Amino acid sequence: MIQTLKKYAEQIAVDAGKWIVQNRSNMDKIQYKKNHLDLVTDIDRLSEERITRKILEIFPEHAIISEETQSIHKDFTSLDRDEYCWIVDPIDGTVNYVHDIPYYSISIGIVKNGKPIVGVVYDPNRDELFSAGQGLGAYVNGKKLQVSSRSLKESVLHTGYCASDWTTTSPLRHEFAKCYAKSRNIKIAGSASLDLAYVACGRIDGFWQRGLSPWDIAAGILLVTEAGGTVSGVDGSVLDLKTGDVMATNGSIQQQLKTILSEVDEDERTISI
Repeated sequence: MIQTLKKYAEQIAVDAGKWIVQNRSNMDKIQYKKNHLDLVTDIDRLSEERITRKILEIFPEHAIISEETQSIHKDFTSLDRDEYCWIVDPIDGTVNYVHDIPYYSISIGIVKNGKPIVGVVYDPNRDELFSAGQGLGAYVNGKKLQVSSRSLKESVLHTGYCASDWTTTSPLRHEFAKCYAKSRNIKIAGSASLDLAYVACGRIDGFWQRGLSPWDIAAGILLVTEAGGTVSGVDGSVLDLKTGDVMATNGSIQQQLKTILSEVDEDERTISI
């Protein structure tokens, strides 16, 4: 069943990805959701409708959690049920999409009993299809993926933020500074699902971010684990899709990154480099 689900998720993701690229010039409405960094376009909504319609045509009994619906209602009850639940981000990286920066994707994860069993991330700009099935490995365009073996000082890390993360009381500034001092480079690229896919294929070596939603990470975390990497909460705890605090690495640097992030004193907000 996992092979079948993966095949259809791949087809649906590629169809949607090609469609959003073709229709970018037709983008008509840009709206703010939570803040000035949280955008939604009419293309996001139409892409979501296209994806959910195709899922329900094939699997009418399956549940669907999708960003533009659940970002309002926050109904994640389907995640933990003994049923197949598709978790969809119709454009992961909408700010990049709006600005014509070619780093965005279609992300589709399938979860059962709270555990990801299929993960698909499609980058339509590079025509790269990342996909994984539980116990089946992770692949990009049919080539098997393997995380890197780099040390922390050799590593490129990615992270991300929301508007509140750059206030004077946010730990992210200090985490960024501490990690930057101990790694080769840090980037904020703007698409968590692609960031996780890049960990899986060894282009980057680690990613962390707090407060993400299930549709940001459900597909990508399976890519990482099936490629031999390690995924946890930022504090090293078992990852909770509903909380969305994620740290994903090549495994070699997982403990070091956890230690660095935990060194940030959330009361004094001090930096020690």
